[in-house]
Amino acid sequence: MKISGKTKSIMSDLNEYSGGKIKNENDLLALIELAASSDKEKLFYDIQFSAKYLNGLGKILQSNVSLASNKKPGSNGGPAPNAEEAREKVMKEYKDNMMKFTNYLKDLLLDADAETRSIFDEKYLALNRTSLTNLTTLIYDLSWLKRYYNSKRV
Repeated sequence: MKISGKTKSIMSDLNEYSGGKIKNENDLLALIELAASSDKEKLFYDIQFSAKYLNGLGKILQSNVSLASNKKPGSNGGPAPNAEEAREKVMKEYKDNMMKFTNYLKDLLLDADAETRSIFDEKYLALNRTSLTNLTTLIYDLSWLKRYYNSKRV
């Protein structure tokens, strides 16, 4: 896939903004270029938004901080959830949003060339542990992109 100068400039700025933390630069370049060339900026915005949300949920799940609610018993008609119930709720939210994210990514990739689709299918969308790890790092990168774009709006 041919990458435009505009996309390369965005990546350069993003690398500077993130302090060099982008892990999948070539794949992120491809996604940015694909979104611009296929008129799917709205879908790409949704991908970034979902990635930032998933990144936050992932941090919650990885932390050792108690997930117990601060709600008082009876404040919503029932007792406050315990830590395990809260963790299960966050995990369900994570799984649901991961499905949404992968569907968005597949939709964006419909307009990609066969080689790019194949790379993303094998690296990020295969149902194995390695692709899930890769997908998590792509989500991390996309969350940086979302933060970068948000910083430009201010």
